[in-house]
Amino acid sequence: MFQKKDLLRLMTYSLMFFCVLMFSQITWSGEWTFDFEDAAQAKEWKVANGTWKIEKGAYSEIAGAEKAAHVLFGEDDWTDYTVEAKIRIDANKWVGLVFRAISEYEYYVLYQEPTPGVTAFFQHHGDVWDKRARPAPNKTPIKIKEQIEVEEWYHLKVVVEGDDLKWFINDQLQGETKLKPAGGLDVYDKGKVGIWAWQSKASFDDFKVYGPDIEGQAVEPQNKLTVTWGKLKKFH
Repeated sequence: MFQKKDLLRLMTYSLMFFCVLMFSQITWSGEWTFDFEDAAQAKEWKVANGTWKIEKGAYSEIAGAEKAAHVLFGEDDWTDYTVEAKIRIDANKWVGLVFRAISEYEYYVLYQEPTPGVTAFFQHHGDVWDKRARPAPNKTPIKIKEQIEVEEWYHLKVVVEGDDLKWFINDQLQGETKLKPAGGLDVYDKGKVGIWAWQSKASFDDFKVYGPDIEGQAVEPQNKLTVTWGKLKKFH
């Protein structure tokens, strides 16, 4: 007959086997993705300024009133990664992606200006939303056949590795440079990512960030269940 200690041992082994089986079914994707189909996804983001809302499958700045309105996502120690999203300018014209944000005021941003047809590159700093330096190249011509239009979607991708920076519009390389000190500022070598609009209404969809340092999401392949790294850490 089973004694009490034998039963406890059996239960322990069974639990261990179950845990091993469950974690063997989990694959680490090394990335975070947001389709913005669920308004609850906004809880993963930190609003710095502006009026942001998830609606109609996009994360949108709906006021268009503030300078450098942005929301941030990720970890302070992220260094090398690719960040990309579909972007739609809903009103006005200055909309883009944030990378290596070390605070709500300190970050890099790349954004498109449909008129006169350039990509702008700035390094924000200080303790107000609109204080920024102009790293080189500050503005570069947009190199795609289709003109970026208000209320039309386009795709922006930013790749940063060490001091190397490249950016793409609709999968076409637009520019590349080395991050260097600008305006008396040090190079930002790590930080969060985000979405950004300067006195513009804008929408973002299919946001993605991935890289070697990112412990992003775990995906259970059988039912596509996504579990955040933060939640998994609580199990240990």
